[in-house]
Amino acid sequence: MKFSLRYKFVVGLIIIFCIGFNVMSFFMNKIIVNNNKEIIKKEFSTSIKDLSLYLRQFMTMNNIKNNEKDFEERINEISEALSLKIDDRVMFYKNNGQLLLDTTYADGDILAFNNEYKNIKDSKEDLKEALKRKNAFSILNYDNIYIVAFSFPVNVDGKDICIMRYSKDYSYLFELSRNLLKMIKRVILIIFILTCIFTILLCTKITIPIIKLSKFSKEMSKGNFNLEFNIKSSDEIGDLGEDFKSMKEQIKNQIETIKEDRDNLRVIESHRKAFFDNVTHEMKTPLTIISGYAQMILDDGSKDEKVLNKAATRIKRESNRMHKMVLDLLTMSKLESYVEIDKLEKLDMKEIVHLVCEDMLIKANKYKIYIEESLEKDIFIYGNKEDIRRMIINIIDNSIKYGYVKSTIRVKLYSKNGFCILRVKDKGKGIPEGKIDKIYEPFYRIDKKGEREKESNGLGLHIVKSILKKHNGEIKIESKEDMGTSVCMKIPLMVISDKCLHIGNNCLNFGNNH
Repeated sequence: MKFSLRYKFVVGLIIIFCIGFNVMSFFMNKIIVNNNKEIIKKEFSTSIKDLSLYLRQFMTMNNIKNNEKDFEERINEISEALSLKIDDRVMFYKNNGQLLLDTTYADGDILAFNNEYKNIKDSKEDLKEALKRKNAFSILNYDNIYIVAFSFPVNVDGKDICIMRYSKDYSYLFELSRNLLKMIKRVILIIFILTCIFTILLCTKITIPIIKLSKFSKEMSKGNFNLEFNIKSSDEIGDLGEDFKSMKEQIKNQIETIKEDRDNLRVIESHRKAFFDNVTHEMKTPLTIISGYAQMILDDGSKDEKVLNKAATRIKRESNRMHKMVLDLLTMSKLESYVEIDKLEKLDMKEIVHLVCEDMLIKANKYKIYIEESLEKDIFIYGNKEDIRRMIINIIDNSIKYGYVKSTIRVKLYSKNGFCILRVKDKGKGIPEGKIDKIYEPFYRIDKKGEREKESNGLGLHIVKSILKKHNGEIKIESKEDMGTSVCMKIPLMVISDKCLHIGNNCLNFGNNH
């Protein structure tokens, strides 16, 4: 049989309580009885002193000599005085244990003349101890009635004259103790009941989330990761629930990642096929043109100088276009591979951007386009110089291709929040809003008819994005038709401290490396 956690908690608590309650009751009862004996003992000690003093004074005032003979002769006077003093009967015994006098004439029966005491047996243990010259008392009880018999040697001026014995009812004291014990037991019982209720509630609070976790783990083992659960608790149970929830999400995300990777592989395969189809198509066009003009020359072009010049010009242009396409494809292939660490270096971005702008100014002047520079100093990144230079060339080249004649291209370089930011803004045709996300695809061109240079193959922005990705950067393009385009590129800054190379918000510790 399988028992629940709550059942085990409750049963265990009851067993512990029962054992603890009995042990506690035993020791508490013993402590109370001992405490009562101490109270009786103290009262007895005080009473002996008072009675001895009173007896000495009485004997002095009544000229009673301090000897057994005078004491026995005037025992009636003495017993009557002491009986009045304690307001109870007294008994006197000789030092050998023989009864001298009982003020009630009951022959020393300390429990006589009271029907409530008839079932109590007098052990006279106190008298036996008194005969040994000791102060003693005996607790006599029956059915919640407690009578204490006191016996002590009467000593006057150092002489033991006789033994005095008297009794006192202490039922009230034991009744108080009994009531106190009952009250304590009731309090303990109430505390136990409250503890039991609290334990049940606590166990419920603990076990319900555990039961939920068990249920959810079984569902997860079946592959169901879409279950939603919420454990509201500010203790370890809540932490366990959050950890379980986090674990579930991680497993779910990993499975989704695996599925996504699988789908991505299919997409990549599809893109690979499309890419090769595009490459084939893009190379087929110039090859067809080259083949056509070559055939024209072979037919009779060598006799016609005009046809020969036209064919040579077109063949040269298409050859250049193919050559540029091959170079771009090689660049793409290199960027898709890992950038080797030994090719990365500290780069002064102002210097690189300025040199590129100067180089591109020759081409821009052809279309009467002005390049305006706004470059901050001391902006350094960690990267591949040729790749960064190629990236800037492609962006400015696009601005020249698609910018209006006699317009201005603004190139701004600055740093912000740990990043080097390069912004290139032109005034031109712009990009339709629905096509901005597609311009990064290989061989994608917005409008082939509107291109200022026919050699464009649609690989430029794809190469730019790949370069930025390799340098942990990003690109953002904003454009409005007939107004122009703004390209913003962000690359982490490089800061070198004593033992750390900071790239953006990351720190590469090289102080202890070998």
